[in-house]
Amino acid sequence: MKKSFAWIISLGLTLLVFILIYFSVPDWKKVWEVMLNGKPLFLLISLVFTTIHMALRAWRWGILLVPIKSQISYEKLFSFTLIKYTINLIPPRAGEIVASVLLAKKEKVSSLSVIGTSFLERMLDMITLIVIFGSCLLLFSQIHSSNSDRSQEILLTIKWSFFGFLALLSVLGLLIFFLRQKSWPKIIPSKLKELFLSFLEGFKIVQRGGNLLKASILSLAIWSCIALRDWFVLMAYLDDFPLWGAFLIVVITVVGVAIPTPGGMGGFQLFMSLTLVNFFSQNLSSQDPQSQAHAISNVAYIFSMAPIILVGLVLLNREGFSWKQLSTISQSHSDPKEGSPDQKLKF
Repeated sequence: MKKSFAWIISLGLTLLVFILIYFSVPDWKKVWEVMLNGKPLFLLISLVFTTIHMALRAWRWGILLVPIKSQISYEKLFSFTLIKYTINLIPPRAGEIVASVLLAKKEKVSSLSVIGTSFLERMLDMITLIVIFGSCLLLFSQIHSSNSDRSQEILLTIKWSFFGFLALLSVLGLLIFFLRQKSWPKIIPSKLKELFLSFLEGFKIVQRGGNLLKASILSLAIWSCIALRDWFVLMAYLDDFPLWGAFLIVVITVVGVAIPTPGGMGGFQLFMSLTLVNFFSQNLSSQDPQSQAHAISNVAYIFSMAPIILVGLVLLNREGFSWKQLSTISQSHSDPKEGSPDQKLKF
């Protein structure tokens, strides 16, 4: 029942997003024409940054895993990083959890500890995005007069982004504090303590300042690569598109990707096209900006996800996993229950 519910929700949201996209595009023939007329060199460079982005993610994951197991091969980390994204095609999009469980099984370490490192990855991503978002908005606010409605909205968004940044830093500070305590786990039940402590093992990197700094720098490099990837796609269709604009688009499209559709499909295109039309209309065609924006967003999604999914499918087959097995693990681990943190996987 839970499995059917997850599929229904995911497919329902996907259908809703695609309906919104369909009715917001004036001319679908124009969309296909624009998509086929991109500059090949820029699109090829975009693929290069897609590869670099995934390579950096694997490197960062390896650094976060050092306190759990320091000798995990980079080849395996790279494989399971791509597998994360491929598994996200399956509702409820638990790629981080499932790939973490599979890697833990391979390396014979705690599943919850590896899941903890994936959770920490997301926290680092969020902090990096808030920093990038605030920087972009500060730059963007210079385009508008200080008394304009747009400027007021931007200043308000910067304020809330700043508070969000402080909240995330506070959470990380509390984790560091708890990890340094020896007596605090006594206040919670033993079973829950075992699960929680195993999960927090994934956050041990915060006690190692040097490695945490490396992971933070890599997080900035990762999102810079993503922005450059999208910028080259944009430059394939739009002349003189500002580089900082690609960073703003990346941050806003993250909201679309958060919609639980398979692989973020639809949500990415919807939010990217909305950003282009509403913030960068001067760079688009005056005749049909909506169709052009949707065409560019489709290409950006294809060049960001298609290579990862194709290679990920090959790697899944090489590791000996089937879609049925992954779907079973996804459903059983997307809502972990109390029990042993190191329970064995049964296929």
